[in-house]
Amino acid sequence: MSDLKIYPVCFTGQVKTVECDAAFQIDQSDTFKRYIRFARQNKATTLITCQCMSAGEGENRRRLKACYSSTHDNYWLARWSYSGAEHAPDCRFYSVWADEKQSEIYTSDVVKTVSPGCFRIKLPTGLQKKEAMDRDAPAQAPATKAGGKRKRQSAMRLLGLLHFMWEQAEINHWHPNFDKRPRDDAWAAWRLKQVAEKISVGKTPLKSVFLMMARPGTQGIKNNWATVDAAAASNRRLVMITCLKTCAREGEACLSGSLPLGQAAGFPALDVPADLISRLNRSFSREFGDWRRGRKVMLIAETDPSVKKFRQRDGKPVPYSTCRVIDAALMTVSTRFIPLDSSWEGVIEEKLWQEKRHFIKPLRYDGEADVFPDFLLKDVPGRELVPLEVFGMNTPDYLARKAVKLAHYREEYGEGNWWSWDACLANAAADIPAFPEKG
Repeated sequence: MSDLKIYPVCFTGQVKTVECDAAFQIDQSDTFKRYIRFARQNKATTLITCQCMSAGEGENRRRLKACYSSTHDNYWLARWSYSGAEHAPDCRFYSVWADEKQSEIYTSDVVKTVSPGCFRIKLPTGLQKKEAMDRDAPAQAPATKAGGKRKRQSAMRLLGLLHFMWEQAEINHWHPNFDKRPRDDAWAAWRLKQVAEKISVGKTPLKSVFLMMARPGTQGIKNNWATVDAAAASNRRLVMITCLKTCAREGEACLSGSLPLGQAAGFPALDVPADLISRLNRSFSREFGDWRRGRKVMLIAETDPSVKKFRQRDGKPVPYSTCRVIDAALMTVSTRFIPLDSSWEGVIEEKLWQEKRHFIKPLRYDGEADVFPDFLLKDVPGRELVPLEVFGMNTPDYLARKAVKLAHYREEYGEGNWWSWDACLANAAADIPAFPEKG
């Protein structure tokens, strides 16, 4: 990958705006540090932004924070959390990971930046099938712990890939202006297709095996047909993302030997082994419960290369494609495609939308859910981010993790600089605390 660049930085205050190009930042470093010190001392009225991308995207894009070390008496700039992907891929503030805790889930070779904005990802089962040596994907068991610390995973599972694509496409972000363009299946398919074009799994471009939500009669179905045929010709596995079909009353029967897919025009017929159905029911019981209650649930699946078979129709053999599913994962989302980890989170996401708030839903990838906040507010004056926590259980183990998390917030954000709601209290749904005021 090419060396990272130093882009101009803009300081916008109440009186004037100053832009410092790369040469100024290097040649006049003492003056540049004075600007940073002033911005830190006047953080309520001074905005610092990186100019690595085109203007006109809103003042909250690519914001930087002024940092200070009393030990070394030094000032410097850093990106805000959950803003790394907003920067140009060759910018020094760019990051693959929204939060560095996500990078700690995997070994260093699992996600590689191979060129600006393009990634190579390692999955448990590669996309190029090798007949003699191939093995099915391992069960989605949690990583073992060594010495009390969670062991880094040597490959990204399908849920991690789904979260990675969701985050790269910024579908887990919400801003009130997004209501001007309703989020539907076609919009999500378009965003994910753009991300798939930037990812390879081993030497295989993900776009060459990627099936996306499509309706009959659209270009999407033709694209899916072409992908299925080309992948079969090169003996490549398929990766598909779509939603589960709205659950009928007899929804349980739909899980026998197949998966009830919605928006799956151009997909091959799926053969789902019984052991995979059992594994999905164990690992994603909450998501299946959400599906049965009528919520929108996304599916990502990896399959063996498709094969042609024939069935009789009006006395004539008719060809069709079918493939065996080797692994899958589920994710519940709101009507705005914001991922949800509980029904209580759904209540808060709806309330945030109704109140026209600007927020992010952090994604855990293949890590532990209680490491990350449930939501992050981005529109509170004077605050970089405000964590929102929904506490939905009162078991001893859960309460112990809750105490650890609150202690972490006190240390990292300061007392009172986060929001929480105890959904286990009596009449909790009618007594949700007010969110911090927005600017």
